[in-house]
Amino acid sequence: MEGLINVLFIVFMPLSMLMTVIFQRVSVAYINKCMKSDGVYPPSWDKGLGGSGPFYVCAIFFKRGRIPTPLFDGHLVPKYARTIDKILAGIYLFSAIGFGITVVLIAYFDPY
Repeated sequence: MEGLINVLFIVFMPLSMLMTVIFQRVSVAYINKCMKSDGVYPPSWDKGLGGSGPFYVCAIFFKRGRIPTPLFDGHLVPKYARTIDKILAGIYLFSAIGFGITVVLIAYFDPY
């Protein structure tokens, strides 16, 4: 079991980090540019570190993520999401869930 957890960690940790950067630089930047043309500006609290990435992923895949809140107004995100943005968001979501499950498994099976 320890070998499987090590392999999952080696796969999902770099994939999660890579997808955080790629999704933020490619998809979020494009969607923000398109949303600015409609007068909706990106969250003021996100200074380019990738904190708004999960909000964009939720807005692309889940209707509940499109409801405007004080933190994020995502009603236009699905309108401007291209096919590549949806693919990157899917890989980002898969890698984040996989990394989260791996961390839980590491904590559960830790012998110390």
